[in-house]
Amino acid sequence: MIPASRQRNYLQSALYAIVAGILAAVLLERLLTYAEVAEKSAMEVTLSQLQVGLYARVAYHAMRGEYGRIEAMPTRSPFVAGAMRAANYLGEFDGVPADAESGSWLYDRVSNELVYVPNLKRHLFAKGAAEPPRVLRFRVEVLRRSEHGYTGVALRPVTAFRWDPLQ
Repeated sequence: MIPASRQRNYLQSALYAIVAGILAAVLLERLLTYAEVAEKSAMEVTLSQLQVGLYARVAYHAMRGEYGRIEAMPTRSPFVAGAMRAANYLGEFDGVPADAESGSWLYDRVSNELVYVPNLKRHLFAKGAAEPPRVLRFRVEVLRRSEHGYTGVALRPVTAFRWDPLQ
């Protein structure tokens, strides 16, 4: 027969293990959520930087009277058109490769769309879809007021999506 004090130690140890397991599960879930927030933020920063680069290029070409180059922007990679670089930009492809690396950008020459391949997508939802999208697509849109009166450039999502990791 096991003494009562030793039996209590086994129960205490089991209780400690259960509490530690629960705390570890909560911590890991929080870390995964914060990693997804960081990925979403990095994607948004890249989009913002591309938008600024494209806007500067539109202004540059408009001042030089190179309207054909501005009109060609929607058919070129925003990284090339805006003279921008990113470590996770894979380049231009005809379609989206099946083995595209998660967390990377690429340009689909067939559809003239900038594509982001998300890594974490637990809180990513596409409008009208049951499961998260495999990729997020964006198009370059030149904004104008008149024939040669450009007001800027925008990177617009092709399909509406919502990515809210903290909600």
